[in-house]
Amino acid sequence: MTSSTQGETTAAVSVFDETVGVLAGLRPGYPKFYSLADLSTQSRRRWVPLERAVSGGRVELMFRNYFAESGDLRFATYLVADAFAHGVLGRAVASFVTTGRVWDTGAENLAVRTDIEGGLDWAGVRDTTLRVLPGDPAAPAPGTVVLPCEEALAYWLACRSRATLAPVFDRLSEVSTCDVDTLWSTVGECVLGAATIVPTFAATSPEVGYRRGQYVLKALHDAGLAVRTRSALPRTPGSGPIPVRDRGWRSVR
Repeated sequence: MTSSTQGETTAAVSVFDETVGVLAGLRPGYPKFYSLADLSTQSRRRWVPLERAVSGGRVELMFRNYFAESGDLRFATYLVADAFAHGVLGRAVASFVTTGRVWDTGAENLAVRTDIEGGLDWAGVRDTTLRVLPGDPAAPAPGTVVLPCEEALAYWLACRSRATLAPVFDRLSEVSTCDVDTLWSTVGECVLGAATIVPTFAATSPEVGYRRGQYVLKALHDAGLAVRTRSALPRTPGSGPIPVRDRGWRSVR
């Protein structure tokens, strides 16, 4: 292959595609775990716009399914909260801490794909424009918007994600009887986990990853969200008492 052909091939790869390729390589056995889809390349089958997750009953359906399987209200609540936290923010934080690039996590831009069991197995965006940092070599390229610093990018990401997750958690709180603060605590753990674990997968600076994760947590905390509180929701069924409250039992029948 000639050098001119190599240049044409490189130019044909968008910044979004390049970034998604990096994220897909973080877990080779499960490339969709951190990566993101361009919705313009996907069929509509199994994709649910985030805006319809609440209005269309997706949150309640997931909670009912998980509760039917486990019989544990708190565990079922954790599974739903964690799925949306990762789908909306976890992937974006993984990108932020390793590449310094972030997509728009607003509800009008995001969709999630459901698996055969009704859970969420992928996320995608309508607008693939990435917010990047000033030192990014891709900054002048089409499909990028440069923000002034890491802290500004973290606050923008936190603001967009907060608006997306708030109605999801409000609905989940209603059907599970779990207070909203506890649900937001799962987001804090999601952010911290991505900020500390993903740099190891990517062989990037753990110090940079931790700093960027802390910026996101600070932005969410400054907005009044309980992201610095340890979550009381169990990671396995049967690891804690099941709260029996009338409203909760009616909500899952």
